[in-house]
Amino acid sequence: MKRAIIDIGTNSVRLLVAERPDGGEWKTVTKKVNSTRLGEGMANNKALSLAAKERTLAAVKTFADEARSAGISDLTAYGTAIFRDSPEGPEFAKAISETIKEPMHILTGKEEAFYSYIGAAGTSGALTAVVDIGGGSTEICMGFGTDIGFRISFPLGCVRCTGQFDVVGARGIGELKKHCFELFPQADEVASVKRWIFVGGTATSIAAMLQKLDVYDASRVQGFVLKPEEVSDLLKQLFSMSYEERCHIPGLRPERADIIVAGVAILDALMEYFAIPEATVSDRDLQEGLLDADLVKPE
Repeated sequence: MKRAIIDIGTNSVRLLVAERPDGGEWKTVTKKVNSTRLGEGMANNKALSLAAKERTLAAVKTFADEARSAGISDLTAYGTAIFRDSPEGPEFAKAISETIKEPMHILTGKEEAFYSYIGAAGTSGALTAVVDIGGGSTEICMGFGTDIGFRISFPLGCVRCTGQFDVVGARGIGELKKHCFELFPQADEVASVKRWIFVGGTATSIAAMLQKLDVYDASRVQGFVLKPEEVSDLLKQLFSMSYEERCHIPGLRPERADIIVAGVAILDALMEYFAIPEATVSDRDLQEGLLDADLVKPE
């Protein structure tokens, strides 16, 4: 069977097409991303801009049409933090559903954390914490296999925090990290975890930048090990560079050049607060977890 998942977030719209033979595991057929920046300008104003909605709706329709052209009838769209935060979220979700004539679900923060965990950690037999730094929120989920013991969603994201803080200098970075440190005690329950997995565009971009990948290679990003000192050094380099210079960094997509500093600052703060000696990056994340959303559900 084949299934398509469209994930609509604060920063981008993503398409995953996967297939599974009878009794087998899901295998990725196609993964695509379109940076539509639905959450632009939302730091001080919860309204979604008309231009951002039009870009997003067009991207979702294109991905839905591509999936149908590939013979896929099992297609579901999901919305994340931006749909939870904006009063217009439910109305826009309805417009998307009507446009693509497929169901559109708004995930709660805990559902987003749960499915990110399932996508990245699978049924691992080790106590694991999965962190998903997105455009509008950051989720932390701790579990053992599919037994989830703790999950939380923070209003911290690379798009959101780029709008809230002046991340082009040390002072702004310090203020953002201080904000993170004020929120993270809510997740002290995960402090004893030894196995950490980071997912999402910030984490995969860091892995790609540290390896200087001119072309994104999921096989080299999957399983890449992050060290806190490498992340801190990268953060210092990034905020000392101009936007134009960041646009030409190997491993960083130009459309992320304006939001990557905030994302790396959040990840750096998290590794510092929880004293994480190393963490693994996963290219598998929320989308892969949602492939089995009809069978596996959070309690």
